Amino acid sequence: MYGKYHHSVDSKGRIFVPSKLRDELGETFYVMPGTDTCLNVYNRESWESVQEKINAIPLSKRGDLRIFLSNIFECTPDKQGRFLLPAELREYAALGQEVTFLGQGDHAEIWASDAYRGDEEKKLSPAYMRSMMEALEI
Repeated sequence: MYGKYHHSVDSKGRIFVPSKLRDELGETFYVMPGTDTCLNVYNRESWESVQEKINAIPLSKRGDLRIFLSNIFECTPDKQGRFLLPAELREYAALGQEVTFLGQGDHAEIWASDAYRGDEEKKLSPAYMRSMMEALEI
């Protein structure tokens, strides 16, 4: 999944899945808090990889997963391509009315558009692109 897509959250907390990501995310996908102030979105295939890692955790450590697992939501878009984003996830990512989907390879992220725009403005430059290409050995 790649690219950047701007959408709105409606008054009921629903968001359109960008048409370019609909096929890649599939009929059911998983949304959870990210490590930045954003949400991570996984299609079923990528989620199964995450689930395998969760299942490999010893039972003695399962209590540590309680909060982590209780904040993961399975989402299914309606016929118009909208899905309901739970209020607790909208609060976690400080989402307002405008959101930005970012393709991140094996998953997507959902950001408050203002927060992402500010981050992008600080970082996006030829020097940044050069450093990323060097890190990736492109």
